[in-house]
Amino acid sequence: MNVQSCDDCPGSVKCTSVHLHPILVRVFDLYVSGVRDKFDILFSLNDDDEEALELCDAQVSRDCWTKAALLAIAEVVGRIGVEGSADEELEERLYDAIRTARDAFQRFPWHLEELVEQAPALYGLIQEQCPSPELCDRVSKRAFLKACKDIVYAR
Repeated sequence: MNVQSCDDCPGSVKCTSVHLHPILVRVFDLYVSGVRDKFDILFSLNDDDEEALELCDAQVSRDCWTKAALLAIAEVVGRIGVEGSADEELEERLYDAIRTARDAFQRFPWHLEELVEQAPALYGLIQEQCPSPELCDRVSKRAFLKACKDIVYAR
């Protein structure tokens, strides 16, 4: 996935987004469980998360946050359950996962528009990492791109 300045980032051994992505997945999970206050979320993070945030000091660019958010979205979309669900229900789950991620990450400095720009690459990443072959078979690239556009442009 190529997010704006990632190609020429002078970052360290590991891209900052690699450190931030698991934290955003936990933020997503907390948000889904009803924890919505930013301070409650911050206090709910574990020591490893806090250590990772300290590694990623205030110098983290918006592009790094964007890549982390997109990686987190790929992970949570990959966790969507498909057992016994009709195509319409699966599409609703896809929209819910992406919409919830958008809402959960709203307080972080990421480029929401990149969700549309990077949707093809993000779909490829989901296909590559998908733990459920049935999910990957049933969610088409076209449906995924449409969901991203609809959510970003609030259709």
